[in-house]
Amino acid sequence: MIMSSEFLLGLFIYISGSFVLLSQWKHILNILLSFEIMMLGVILLFLFTLGLNSGDYSLVMVLVVFGVCEASLGLALLVSLIRVHGNDYVSSLSLYKL
Repeated sequence: MIMSSEFLLGLFIYISGSFVLLSQWKHILNILLSFEIMMLGVILLFLFTLGLNSGDYSLVMVLVVFGVCEASLGLALLVSLIRVHGNDYVSSLSLYKL
């Protein structure tokens, strides 16, 4: 099976999002942005593998809806966390501070 350039682009975007997640994990905003990059890579992978071959884009739309819901929920949690703690550091999240 010959990999197309679109498939490799989606795979590269997903791997770069994983690398950003592993290298910059101190701020919650960086974590959320890397999750969005990874979601974009997964959407591109599904779009180019399933969508171009079968023409059925319903699974891609479900993934887009889940990505939007994940982004809005993450931003809402980030705003509430910043209001409570005053920063978005992962180290400020501790169960003992309750």
